[in-house]
Order: sequence, then structure tokens, then C-alpha cells
Amino acid sequence: MKNQRIGILAALVMAATLAGGLIYAAEVKLGEPLTKDHKMMMKNGAMKNMDTYMGSQEAMMKKLPMAMKSSQMEAVKRGKKLFNNTKLSANGQSCNSCHPGGGTVGGTVDTPMKSELTGKPYSLPVPSLVGAYATFPKFKVPNDRTVTVQEMSNNCIMMFMAAQPLPLDSQESKDIASYLASLSEGETMEAGAMPAMMKKMMEGGM
Repeated sequence: MKNQRIGILAALVMAATLAGGLIYAAEVKLGEPLTKDHKMMMKNGAMKNMDTYMGSQEAMMKKLPMAMKSSQMEAVKRGKKLFNNTKLSANGQSCNSCHPGGGTVGGTVDTPMKSELTGKPYSLPVPSLVGAYATFPKFKVPNDRTVTVQEMSNNCIMMFMAAQPLPLDSQESKDIASYLASLSEGETMEAGAMPAMMKKMMEGGM
């Protein structure tokens, strides 16, 4: 039984890898100097924004707080809309299908992918997302590494909604992360924490 469980986990990791879960869009080059385009981008974007919101005491006290609040609220609003949108999936599901209002339908849900060992879909527990953001980054079995909440969202999009992952630098990916962050408001950050439901499953209580 133990070897079978290990085999299933290995197959799950392979499936996620083939689906693109472990593939990065571009190689990261560390310590490379800024290019001319980077410098222009900073000049026309970051530097102008700094002058707008931090160029004076009045701007910092009035404009900056208002901009921060407005931007965050808009991102959460867009993220919540995407969370409920079936267009993110290829099988008519939405994030809200398993996590109504950010919570959980309880029990387990089957993935579109089947195990090569059993020929059956993977049946995984559905945790509540309330407070979940505060536990990331954390190690996830499908990726075999520590992932961010945006990467975890992509795991769900691929494994349960049968659709391609969102580019991590896309507005959609960031907006969903903003909505998930709003579900952890007031929670204590505990990176790597394991949900109680997952502990129960590992102990054989499900």
C-alpha cells in the first residue's frame, strides 16, 4: 500500500510536469546589468510614479494611500470575478465550483487526469481557501517544490479545470492572488502550514 501511494504521487508529479506546471517561460539571468529598454521603462514608469506619489509630503499623505486602497480593491474585485468565471476552465468549472465564496464544498474531487497505476482519476480533498493565502509559499507534491499561491492556482486550473495555466506575470494571475489574499485578511502568516483537512487525510481519517 505504501509503495502504491508513492507511485501515485510520482505519477501525479509527472502529469503536472507534462502539463506545464514545472516549465518556466524564460531562464532567469541573475545579476545582469539593465538594458537600455529597462532603463527607459524605469524612467517612464517607476520614476514617474515615485514623483507622483512620493514627490511631496502631501502626495505621500493623501495621494499614495488613496491609490493603494483603490488599486487593491480593484484587483480584488477583478480577482473575485475571475474566481467565479467558467471561462478559466475547459470543462465548465470555475474556482467557485469547489470553493463557493472561497470556502469548500467538502469531501474530495476527482481530477480530469487518471493514474497510470490504477486507471482511475485522482481523488483529492477540497480545502477551504479562507486563510490559505497566509500559508504560502509552501511545498506542493504536484510540483515537487515550494510554490507561490499563483502557482498553486495554476495547479488547480490544470488539474481540476483541465485548462492551460495563467502566465504568472499576467494581470489575471495577479488579480486572483489578490482575491485569495483578501480571504486571509487578519490571519497570521505561517508559510508552509498544512491545512487541518490535509493532516486528517494523511492520518487516514478521510
